[in-house]
Amino acid sequence: MIIINLVLMPIFLLSLFVSLTFIFGEEGKDERGRRIISSAYTYTFPIFPIGWLLLETYHRSYDPLTFVDYRNTLGLLIPLTFIILGSVIFTLKRRV
Repeated sequence: MIIINLVLMPIFLLSLFVSLTFIFGEEGKDERGRRIISSAYTYTFPIFPIGWLLLETYHRSYDPLTFVDYRNTLGLLIPLTFIILGSVIFTLKRRV
């Protein structure tokens, strides 16, 4: 789990920087920026609930997870959500 966190943390920080600078910057306040942010939220929003649902289904149906594993897996969903948000914003900035 430590290796996964070491790999994800720099990507998460970069994605967080990209998304926050876009959302709170001048670029995100005009009509084009609002459209990009809305599209990015549309793509990103389902990740956390679907991931939590899959985790809960696995936990209840297949193999009960320990509290530490459950907490660590939920802790991975948050950086993954921000990584995808930053990636979508970065991609849509270049396309739109």
